[in-house]
Amino acid sequence: MSLPSTIHASVGQSLIGKVSRLFNNGVADVLAELLQNARRAGASEVDIDVVETEDRKLLVLRDNGSGIDDPAKILTLGDSGWSGDIARSEDPAGMGVFSLAGRYVEIRSYSPTLGTGWRVVIPPEAWESGAPLAIEPCDIGSGTEIRIDMPEAWQRDLPSAASNAARHYPLPVRYRGDRLDREDFLAGACRIEEWQGCRIGIYRDRGSWPTSYPRINFHGLTVLCPMPSVTEVGVDRCWQVRVDILESAVLHLVLPARKEMVQNAALENLREAAERAIYRTIAERSGHRLAHAQWLRARDLGVDLGEAEPWLPAWFPHTAEGIRNHEFECVREVPMILFPERGPAVEQCAARVLERGDPLGGTLVCEVTAFTGYRWYDRLPRIARLSFAISTEAGMFRFEDDQVPITGLESGRVTSIRLDVAVRLPDHGEDKASSHVIPADVLILPDDGWSSDLDTVMVLLTQSCTIDPEDLAILLEDACFCAGDDADHDSWETQWREFRMRARQVANTLLLGEDAAILERIRDIVSEEVAWLIPAGRKVTILTGEASVELSFADDAGM
Repeated sequence: MSLPSTIHASVGQSLIGKVSRLFNNGVADVLAELLQNARRAGASEVDIDVVETEDRKLLVLRDNGSGIDDPAKILTLGDSGWSGDIARSEDPAGMGVFSLAGRYVEIRSYSPTLGTGWRVVIPPEAWESGAPLAIEPCDIGSGTEIRIDMPEAWQRDLPSAASNAARHYPLPVRYRGDRLDREDFLAGACRIEEWQGCRIGIYRDRGSWPTSYPRINFHGLTVLCPMPSVTEVGVDRCWQVRVDILESAVLHLVLPARKEMVQNAALENLREAAERAIYRTIAERSGHRLAHAQWLRARDLGVDLGEAEPWLPAWFPHTAEGIRNHEFECVREVPMILFPERGPAVEQCAARVLERGDPLGGTLVCEVTAFTGYRWYDRLPRIARLSFAISTEAGMFRFEDDQVPITGLESGRVTSIRLDVAVRLPDHGEDKASSHVIPADVLILPDDGWSSDLDTVMVLLTQSCTIDPEDLAILLEDACFCAGDDADHDSWETQWREFRMRARQVANTLLLGEDAAILERIRDIVSEEVAWLIPAGRKVTILTGEASVELSFADDAGM
């Protein structure tokens, strides 16, 4: 044996013995392939029917296209037999009819060149054996009719498969005499662009489409394919695309089943064209909320946009669970000050004084880093430093917004608390920031900055603080409560209820004294666990001490 001097690509004969495995043998694949063939043959309509014989049910597809001139092309794997124009624009592979492999099939067609009809029966075993099949005369006068033995699964799936195959198909399709509904694949698009034999539809939705949503339509055959999308900042608006391929010699589907796109340079060019179409659509609108990086991307694609609309969401403090307990509010056309995110306890306590009036000379707004780079955003002043100064009989203490709680303090009353805020002006360093000193009355300091364990939380109140116990309990909840989600934790509701009860006890102890706090705690427990047991209209007296509990129904008349 010697090495060959050259080699070349070829198709092994053994592939013929595997043709029944090229497709999944589902009726949806069969309809998709045969409908494409009917369209290429110039048909103006297709009929899908079910015919019952003595021993079987047959799926029947009829079209009024040009027919098939050469019967041999049907079973020649890889030889489509289509004209040059079809071959160039659609890249047919000569594999579609093999979606029927392994089934009893009868094909009837008209040969326009010979002016006669012909018929061939393909038994199940003939698809892989290569056995010769007889061509017989047939009285069909035009088009093609294909009859296929239907398994039980096909009978169940056929109605929905036919409906899906016809939905975006360019020709009318009848199923058992009734015309199936059709819909433009780009229905609902707010704008459509033409691009190299494709139609690109641009959509504006409230959220991203799921990955299972078809993005590309090839003459009724829809496929999944990642395509660009653009989400605007701070608004529920996402721009997305779908593509209807009408005629393209460079965009191809993966063979043989044609369920995904070939990842080639042409597809990348289509994606770029789709992204450009999105930005052009946005440019036609009165304003946008694109991130600065997206704005630069649009410029790179040749689309000039104005800067994002100059408004920001009003700042409200985060809770320990990461939410803001206020409705979204836009701030525009007034002086704004950016508030970079801090820990929830710091934000909650700072909000008690920062939301009173206008202590910093501007409206506090949320920092939105995606807008960094826009001139209007970069010119906004921002909070550069934020700290609390605590005065006690033991001296002065300072708590910065990024440090763990200081030592030497215990929960309770202190002489004074003040909030020190440094606001950095545009184009100025921190050393030139304006300083603001604002009296505060409450400071909550979890030992790690984020804690649902109130035993480790320090609560400081000024001598003049008049906060209500219930308001302090709510403040503790917003600043500290974050439910655990491990498997060994109770439900969120149970954890929240237990925290709220404990927060009320802490607030009552600090503000009302220990005895009042104990009574309030007992009252909470009775309300939660006992009161519902007492019959309507009755009252119960409870007398309890260290180890005894005495209960009796009270005499309503004597009370």
